[in-house]
Amino acid sequence: MRTSSRRDDGTTVKRWSAALVCVLALSGCSSEHPEPRADHLCTVADPSAERDLLRQIMRSEGFETQINKTTRSLTARLEEDLRSLPSGGDETDSVGFCTYIPEPATDHLRVRMDVRWQPQGFKKRPPQDAVPFVANEAVGETGDTGTLLRVRCEMPGELKEPSDKAVLSVEAGYGVSVPHTDMVQADRDRQTSLAYLMTRRVTEALGCENKPLAKPPVVKPLPGP
Repeated sequence: MRTSSRRDDGTTVKRWSAALVCVLALSGCSSEHPEPRADHLCTVADPSAERDLLRQIMRSEGFETQINKTTRSLTARLEEDLRSLPSGGDETDSVGFCTYIPEPATDHLRVRMDVRWQPQGFKKRPPQDAVPFVANEAVGETGDTGTLLRVRCEMPGELKEPSDKAVLSVEAGYGVSVPHTDMVQADRDRQTSLAYLMTRRVTEALGCENKPLAKPPVVKPLPGP
């Protein structure tokens, strides 16, 4: 399933943190009156923080939305994967749920969103040149080619016990045929902001009872390894 959208255009760690707080705080203000969710998580309203971020990240006025999973199929898959997640074992297979493709699809960045469960304490290689950060109850790393964000999601009912031993991991991947050589910190700020907002959609769809991303976001950098 695909939809299309087009509209007109209207470095230090401290600067990174301050800029990201501003971007996310503005987008968080709209969460008090969220847009009704369609049967998938990929639609971005016009205007919205997500739309502005996607256009800037992909450096394109318009983009095509590719829907990889409906909300129902995504949540059903994640619930099934959570039941089979071994404690202290490996992460589950990633599930792609949204892809955003610039129009025209030349050498611009395209964005793909994937989600999976990981056992608590699971270690994974972060994106290249990644900067670690904490955002409310989420932690992650953001770099030139991707952003990883992990958050605890307390599931209701019989899934509460397995969810207590797991974290939800969302990855935003930024693919491009010709790598950009002019990435600046503001570009990474936007990528982190988008990953946060899309992760919020997943936690809302799953019904995480702890509502980990409901508060206005406060993002802080963490010291590197």
